[in-house]
Amino acid sequence: MGVTLVPKPVEVRETGGSCPIRQDVEVIVSGEAEVGHAAEMLAQMLRQKTGHPVPVETLDEYRENREGIYFLPDPYIPGKSPERYLLTVEPNRIVLAAASFEGFARGIQALRQLFPTAAMQDVKIPLALPCVTIRDEPRFSWRGLNLDCSRHFMDVEFIKRYIDLLAYHRMNVFHWHLTDDHGWRIEIPGYPRLTGIGAWRKGKGGTPYGGYYTAGDIREVVQFAADRAVTVMPEIEMPGHSTAALAAYPELSCTGGPFEGATSWGIKKEVYCAGREETFTFLQAVLDRVMELFPSPYIHIGGDECLKTRWKKCPRCQARIKEEGLVNEEELQSYFISRMGHYIEENGRQFIGWDEILEGGIPPGAVVQSWRGTAGAVEAVHAGHRTIVSPTSHTYFDYGLARTDLAKVYGFDPVPEELSAEDASLVLGSEANMWTEYAPQHTIDSKVFPRLCALAEVLWTPEEERSLHDFRDRMQFHYARLEEMGVAFGPESESKLHMLRYLMRDARAFFGILAQDPGLALMHLRMYLGG
Repeated sequence: MGVTLVPKPVEVRETGGSCPIRQDVEVIVSGEAEVGHAAEMLAQMLRQKTGHPVPVETLDEYRENREGIYFLPDPYIPGKSPERYLLTVEPNRIVLAAASFEGFARGIQALRQLFPTAAMQDVKIPLALPCVTIRDEPRFSWRGLNLDCSRHFMDVEFIKRYIDLLAYHRMNVFHWHLTDDHGWRIEIPGYPRLTGIGAWRKGKGGTPYGGYYTAGDIREVVQFAADRAVTVMPEIEMPGHSTAALAAYPELSCTGGPFEGATSWGIKKEVYCAGREETFTFLQAVLDRVMELFPSPYIHIGGDECLKTRWKKCPRCQARIKEEGLVNEEELQSYFISRMGHYIEENGRQFIGWDEILEGGIPPGAVVQSWRGTAGAVEAVHAGHRTIVSPTSHTYFDYGLARTDLAKVYGFDPVPEELSAEDASLVLGSEANMWTEYAPQHTIDSKVFPRLCALAEVLWTPEEERSLHDFRDRMQFHYARLEEMGVAFGPESESKLHMLRYLMRDARAFFGILAQDPGLALMHLRMYLGG
């Protein structure tokens, strides 16, 4: 079939022949630091896959007749995105030119997909890449995955693995959901009970279940992502989804507690008290630490599914409504979000919230993540706000295949049809959302893949270049890459053909799931049998 990259590049021209990766291969770069860092990343990948030494050498100019892998900074590559790159594989050299470090990072991943899977599994087999010219850039600037690590704690190596998988598919945002009703996952100086109490809930038999990330863990993850040009954006939920924090510090609630970390799913009525000044002191301290650890230009503060039951009966909240000249509890939420949003902006960052933050009005710089369909995105854009469009209908990968299969994800367009071409410029892109109420760590692969591949192509490839038939053909080759990377992907749909292929693809994976989670394994079997 030829070159089968996922997502599909803007332009691919196969020129015939191949370029062998010899034992004496060198990576050759200009003297610019960012380019050298990208080149070292590729050299390290090649060392691991081939066993060759792969030195990195710096030269002042490109030498046309010298063999090797060249990294060339070039601001004049056609395209508009800073992530654009031009990759040329010739019989005796490879040239990767890009306009930025991000462009080099994307080009490296395209190059990585050109390696034959079988050869990468056995270093004794000579490696060769097909000769090709690829010109490429993304359709959208925001291409992410939201992973919920509050309902089920995910270990650091798993997080890093997923960031690498995002990079492999040329996605660039890892949205790290760190707090919710079920667990608080980040250390905050001065508030030790957040991790001593808030990070744990009652598991089976009443044993503590949970975990948290140290500052060292977070710095490790952030650096790992930065090396691959992936932004790690933290989410700290407020004013709702806060039971875990209130279990640790009940004095920040309307009633004073006591509380325990949630052990059931659904929306909880306990929320931060908007009438207590201590609430804002606490959340500012949390955000100070978050902004110290995460260099992301964006900080997500949730804002969704905040029940107003406690506020309506809380004398402090009612006093706040009166003091601030607010009309009702919806405007009290707007006050809460705006106050915390302004604090983030005063510290040189921008804030994002779920589409509920539109209720009552928000600051001009806010970014709205629309999840309850696309109406929130349309409202946000018409009010002059940028938006991330990730509706439950197409991007919630915790949902089963009966509701959202591969074809449906591939048919998604992040730009709502109500928006004009000019308005569409405020659509940053989209995210896959992997909520984990029913998905502990070992189940994530089968839910996220292969649907993430479809969304990656939606967000990267020009709309006119996309074809579901062509995508599915390329995926038949891409599945071998995923297997080589140890991804226990699930089926494309609930059809018996797809389920059968999934079960036959890797019987060991199925029985591995059976050993860890019999219910999940039986669910897959029932889906195949049609019961």
